[in-house]
Amino acid sequence: MYQPSSTSSIYLSELLAAHEIFPTEDVEVVASLILENRQNGTLFVAGNGGSATTASHMVTDLGVGSQKHGIGIRAIGLTDNQGIITATANDLTYDRIFSEQLLLLGQAGDLFLAFSASGNSKNILNAFEAAKEMNIKTIAITGFDGGEMRKTADFNIHIPTSLGSYGIVEDIHSSVSHLITQLIRLNGIQD
Repeated sequence: MYQPSSTSSIYLSELLAAHEIFPTEDVEVVASLILENRQNGTLFVAGNGGSATTASHMVTDLGVGSQKHGIGIRAIGLTDNQGIITATANDLTYDRIFSEQLLLLGQAGDLFLAFSASGNSKNILNAFEAAKEMNIKTIAITGFDGGEMRKTADFNIHIPTSLGSYGIVEDIHSSVSHLITQLIRLNGIQD
């Protein structure tokens, strides 16, 4: 018979502790920014590894998932086009997989939101730089100590966690994404 290990208890304790310091006010600000921007701008979302799947999931929830509620958000996942990502990585450098897409698709007034546990992903930092030059506001959703993204983003939702606690960060980032989507759906109907 399976017996839960102490590792399970430690993980769940860390997860609950991270939920205790959940930055609800910051989440509400970001949801408001996205909602305000929906008429005239596009939301670009990115991340690496597990954060890439969180980004893709958020785009699905905000776009098609919210459209049936009458408030779909024009959202593009910069992690979702394998051809563009691999061509950019091969022909230029992996560090530009997101910035090149922003330069091609973005325009002033758009939003760029990125998920990162470390906050130090060079490809996201390069995209933040490109976004700022294009007058695109940046939103970082970070873990650990927040890294450089926390310092350079226009807005930040930070989940302080132990270095290396990827599972905890990714679980909380998923909750952040779902809460943002829910707030947009509830408040968008009242517009």
